[in-house]
Amino acid sequence: MRKSITKQISHDAEDIYDDVARGLKGMAEHLSQDPGDALSASAIALVHSATDLVGQAKTQSRQLAMRAGEEIKSHPATAAAIVAAAAALIGFGLARRPGQMPSAAKKRS
Repeated sequence: MRKSITKQISHDAEDIYDDVARGLKGMAEHLSQDPGDALSASAIALVHSATDLVGQAKTQSRQLAMRAGEEIKSHPATAAAIVAAAAALIGFGLARRPGQMPSAAKKRS
Protein backbone atom coordinates (compact mmCIF):
# COMPACT_ATOMS: atom_id res chain seq x y z
CA MET A 1 0.00 0.00 0.00
CA ARG A 2 2.75 2.46 0.93
CA LYS A 3 4.51 1.69 -2.31
CA SER A 4 1.37 2.35 -4.34
CA ILE A 5 0.76 5.67 -2.55
CA THR A 6 4.34 6.75 -3.19
CA LYS A 7 4.05 5.75 -6.84
CA GLN A 8 0.72 7.57 -7.20
CA ILE A 9 2.14 10.77 -5.71
CA SER A 10 5.16 10.49 -7.98
CA HIS A 11 2.98 9.94 -11.06
CA ASP A 12 0.69 12.85 -10.12
CA ALA A 13 3.68 15.16 -9.71
CA GLU A 14 5.10 14.03 -13.04
CA ASP A 15 1.75 14.68 -14.73
CA ILE A 16 1.72 18.20 -13.33
CA TYR A 17 5.27 18.83 -14.50
CA ASP A 18 4.41 17.47 -17.95
CA ASP A 19 1.39 19.80 -18.16
CA VAL A 20 3.53 22.78 -17.19
CA ALA A 21 6.20 21.79 -19.71
CA ARG A 22 3.60 21.50 -22.49
CA GLY A 23 2.22 24.93 -21.60
CA LEU A 24 5.68 26.45 -21.60
CA LYS A 25 6.49 24.82 -24.93
CA GLY A 26 3.30 26.27 -26.45
CA MET A 27 4.19 29.67 -25.05
CA ALA A 28 7.69 29.45 -26.53
CA GLU A 29 6.30 28.53 -29.93
CA HIS A 30 3.84 31.43 -29.80
CA LEU A 31 6.50 33.92 -28.74
CA SER A 32 9.03 32.71 -31.29
CA GLN A 33 6.68 33.61 -34.16
CA ASP A 34 7.58 37.29 -33.68
CA PRO A 35 10.95 37.42 -31.90
CA GLY A 36 11.77 40.84 -33.37
CA ASP A 37 11.68 42.93 -30.23
CA ALA A 38 13.75 42.67 -27.07
CA LEU A 39 10.74 41.87 -24.92
CA SER A 40 9.87 38.81 -27.01
CA ALA A 41 13.49 37.63 -26.90
CA SER A 42 13.54 38.03 -23.11
CA ALA A 43 10.24 36.20 -22.78
CA ILE A 44 11.56 33.32 -24.89
CA ALA A 45 14.67 33.09 -22.70
CA LEU A 46 12.47 33.09 -19.60
CA VAL A 47 10.29 30.30 -21.01
CA HIS A 48 13.35 28.19 -21.80
CA SER A 49 14.71 28.73 -18.28
CA ALA A 50 11.34 27.82 -16.78
CA THR A 51 11.23 24.67 -18.91
CA ASP A 52 14.66 23.66 -17.62
CA LEU A 53 13.52 24.33 -14.06
CA VAL A 54 10.44 22.13 -14.56
CA GLY A 55 12.67 19.30 -15.78
CA GLN A 56 14.92 19.62 -12.74
CA ALA A 57 11.95 19.74 -10.37
CA LYS A 58 10.48 16.63 -11.98
CA THR A 59 13.73 14.71 -11.49
CA GLN A 60 14.13 15.90 -7.91
CA SER A 61 10.54 15.05 -6.96
CA ARG A 62 10.96 11.56 -8.43
CA GLN A 63 14.12 11.06 -6.36
CA LEU A 64 12.44 12.46 -3.26
CA ALA A 65 9.46 10.12 -3.66
CA MET A 66 11.80 7.14 -3.99
CA ARG A 67 13.76 8.16 -0.89
CA ALA A 68 10.55 8.76 1.07
CA GLY A 69 9.35 5.28 0.12
CA GLU A 70 12.63 3.78 1.28
CA GLU A 71 12.43 5.65 4.60
CA ILE A 72 8.86 4.48 5.16
CA LYS A 73 9.90 0.88 4.50
CA SER A 74 12.84 1.05 6.90
CA HIS A 75 10.99 2.97 9.65
CA PRO A 76 7.26 2.16 9.44
CA ALA A 77 6.46 3.02 13.07
CA THR A 78 8.11 6.42 12.81
CA ALA A 79 6.31 7.13 9.54
CA ALA A 80 2.96 6.20 11.11
CA ALA A 81 3.65 8.50 14.07
CA ILE A 82 4.55 11.38 11.74
CA VAL A 83 1.38 10.87 9.70
CA ALA A 84 -0.74 10.77 12.88
CA ALA A 85 0.89 13.93 14.21
CA ALA A 86 0.42 15.71 10.87
CA ALA A 87 -3.25 14.70 10.76
CA ALA A 88 -3.74 15.96 14.31
CA LEU A 89 -2.08 19.29 13.50
CA ILE A 90 -4.16 19.72 10.36
CA GLY A 91 -7.32 18.93 12.30
CA PHE A 92 -6.37 21.34 15.06
CA GLY A 93 -5.57 24.04 12.50
CA LEU A 94 -8.88 23.57 10.73
CA ALA A 95 -10.78 23.69 14.02
CA ARG A 96 -9.04 26.93 15.03
CA ARG A 97 -9.36 28.88 11.77
CA PRO A 98 -9.92 32.59 12.36
CA GLY A 99 -13.47 33.72 11.66
CA GLN A 100 -14.87 30.25 12.20
CA MET A 101 -16.89 29.62 15.33
CA PRO A 102 -16.68 26.11 16.80
CA SER A 103 -19.90 24.15 16.40
CA ALA A 104 -20.56 24.23 20.19
CA ALA A 105 -20.36 28.05 20.22
CA LYS A 106 -22.72 28.25 17.24
CA LYS A 107 -25.36 26.27 19.12
CA ARG A 108 -25.23 28.67 22.10
CA SER A 109 -25.71 31.75 19.88
